[in-house]
Amino acid sequence: SSDVCSSDLYILIGCVPSFIIGALVLRYAPGGEGVMGLNVSVPIAFYGFVIAATWIDAIADQLVSLLVFFGAIFRIPGSIMGLTVLAWGNSMGDLSANMTMAKKGLANMAITACFAGPVFNILIGLGGGFSTLSKATGNAEAEVVLSPSISIGFFFLLCNCILVLVSGVILNKGMIPKSYGYAALALYLVYLIVSITVQFTTK
Repeated sequence: SSDVCSSDLYILIGCVPSFIIGALVLRYAPGGEGVMGLNVSVPIAFYGFVIAATWIDAIADQLVSLLVFFGAIFRIPGSIMGLTVLAWGNSMGDLSANMTMAKKGLANMAITACFAGPVFNILIGLGGGFSTLSKATGNAEAEVVLSPSISIGFFFLLCNCILVLVSGVILNKGMIPKSYGYAALALYLVYLIVSITVQFTTK
């Protein structure tokens, strides 16, 4: 019952400020004509970012629980669910945004986002995770064991980086050809096949 009460308290804490801020936006936000000033657009953008991150975190928790449930029913290893369904769902938003930018002629922005997103997730995710672990355990060091799936992922990630450098920088002087897209898709399919095969053969 204490968990239910705490959950209701969190919902109440989240809903009350949301209604207040929503009422303020409806009352004072421009009607959509013209360009909003920085004093209005920046707070709204920041608030939207916080709300989006909160919803993503809440949905991600439920999604992980759902994947664990279906994985247990169909006896699918968690690592397989992680590198397929969970990875696809986690990347779908970035994929749609990058494809939209590329179709609008913003290819450089789309390519940059493809690399900047994973770099941010890896560096900030690992940095924040290890910092939290260090504070929780009181240890300045942590033992890291690379599973076969992670090692395979690192290898294919390195192969993709080499492919970009060779096809876009060395051979075409900064122009990434269309054939790179097909090669990257083929490389990803090989990665999935190898990873799934290793997961089932190492059991």
